Amino acid sequence: MCLPVQQTRPLTRYFTIAAIAVTPIVIAGFVPLYTLRLLRRDPLLTPLVQAHGLVMVSWIALFLVQTQFIARGRPDLHRKWGWFGAALVAAILTIGIPVLLNAAARKAHVAHGEPFYLRLVAFDGVNLLLFACLAAWAVAMRFRSDYHKRLMLLATLSLLGPAFGRLISYANGMTGDNDLAVLVLMLTCLGAAAAVDIVGLRRLHPAWILGALPVAAADLLTYVAKIQL
Repeated sequence: MCLPVQQTRPLTRYFTIAAIAVTPIVIAGFVPLYTLRLLRRDPLLTPLVQAHGLVMVSWIALFLVQTQFIARGRPDLHRKWGWFGAALVAAILTIGIPVLLNAAARKAHVAHGEPFYLRLVAFDGVNLLLFACLAAWAVAMRFRSDYHKRLMLLATLSLLGPAFGRLISYANGMTGDNDLAVLVLMLTCLGAAAAVDIVGLRRLHPAWILGALPVAAADLLTYVAKIQL
């Protein structure tokens, strides 16, 4: 998350609001279950899994803080903390991959074969890789604020699937997720973000076309994998 430039005030406000909206979704999705598992001393809540949760929450917190820096006219702080964001992306990928591999192998009872790979996709493995690609692309485009801020938002939105899944599970009394509802919520987020762009710019920015389509495809792929399990 490095320095975006030439921001218009309405769109700056929009990205700030988007960051504020994402934060409670993640907190409400993960904190209750994490607390319950911690109190029960769940053996699956390993240090690696907890580190995974920590870096993911850190990303959401940093995304919120970074938008606030720009909204308050402090691009110097935004730029300074941006390199921490780049390091955080690497940490998310480094920790997240073994966590997903272990979870898929445990559920599939093997570390290879069709059941393993199907569960890996269902556990948002594609979304994790896509997040890293979008965030890295955003860092590379840090001097093009129009691309940078949209790609960072898309990268963050790509992570919301598990949070939505847990919120739906809570609503169902912890009896299970509604995979279709998660897909609809994810596509709704992408559509709403694109709609704001169209209203604000009177056109759809190329970043949404190039970034949102892969996110939507990954969400659809995750849904298909889940319903086949």
